[in-house]
Amino acid sequence: MELYKKWSIHMKNNISGGGVMPPVLDPFDPAVFYVSDGWGSYYSSMRLRKLSAETGEELASVLTRDCTRCVHIEKDRMFAVLNKRILELDRSDLSVRRAYKKGVPQYMDYAGFNGGDTLLLMNWNGGFLNVFDLNTENTRKKKVDTCCGIWKENENSFLVLNGSAILRYDLAENKLIKLADSEPFTKCMLGPSGQLYLLCKGPVEGGEISSQLVIYPSASGGTPRKIILEELIQNFALSQDETRLFLIRDNNIWLYSIPEERMIFHNEFEGEFAFEDGLYMLHETIFTYRWSEKKLTCWKIVDQAL
Repeated sequence: MELYKKWSIHMKNNISGGGVMPPVLDPFDPAVFYVSDGWGSYYSSMRLRKLSAETGEELASVLTRDCTRCVHIEKDRMFAVLNKRILELDRSDLSVRRAYKKGVPQYMDYAGFNGGDTLLLMNWNGGFLNVFDLNTENTRKKKVDTCCGIWKENENSFLVLNGSAILRYDLAENKLIKLADSEPFTKCMLGPSGQLYLLCKGPVEGGEISSQLVIYPSASGGTPRKIILEELIQNFALSQDETRLFLIRDNNIWLYSIPEERMIFHNEFEGEFAFEDGLYMLHETIFTYRWSEKKLTCWKIVDQAL
C-alpha cells in the first residue's frame, strides 16, 4: 500500500468547527464534493462550496451566511440544512430554488427526504425525529433519543439509528417500529449490500477498552458479526465493495481487510488536523485539513499489488 498526495488548496474561509459538516461526496457524481465555511468566518462571507475531487478547484458556491450542518442530495436538487434555515438548491450550480425559515427545526445534523414534500431531520443529541412538511412548513416530532443516521428505504419508510437500536419510521402512519436492539454505537453506515455497520466502543475480550465493529446482515437485524479492531477508533469509512474498512482516529488512518480480518495499512499524518472526528474519508479518498493555514489536502491510497 502507498499513500500519495493528489492536491492541496488554500480555502477562502475556515471549513471546520463544531456543527460544521465535513466534506460530503456527491452520490451522483464522484468527481465533485461539498464543503461548508465554518468557525472563524464572517457570517456575511460564509458559503457552501462545490469542489472538484480531481483538482480541488471551486466549481460553484452559494452564500449561506451560516455554516451548513448537513446536506441531502437528489439528482436535480439538494437541501442545505443550516442552523436555523434550510435552502433548496439546484444541484448543478447551487442556485437557490427556495429558502425555508418558518417552522424549521434548528441545529439538525442528519437529513432524509421522501422525494416529494417531506424532510426528516435530527440533531445527533436532540432526542426527537423532526418531520418537516415543505409545503406547510410545519413540523411533527417523534421521540427517538439520539441519532446516528437516517436512510430512506422507500418514499414512505426510513431507517433511523439512535445509538442503541435499529428503528423504522413509517411516514404515512407517523409510527416508529423497533427492528432490533444493538450494542451501544457511536457511528453507523449502511453498505450497498444492505448490511449495517455499527462502530461500538467499550471493554472487549481481555478487559481492554477498544473499538469493535458490529455488522448486521440487514436492517431487520439477524445474527451480527463482530470485528475487534484493537484500536480506539473515532470514525470509519467503507469501501464500495465492502471488503475494506478505513479506520480513523485523530491524525491516524488504518486500512482493515474484512476477509483477512487484519490491518493491512497504517499512516500517521504530521501536523494535519481533520475536522471534528479526525481525518475524513470518502471511500478511498482521504481529506486532511491544516486549520492554521486553511489548507485542504486530498490523498489516495494505492494498492501496489494491483
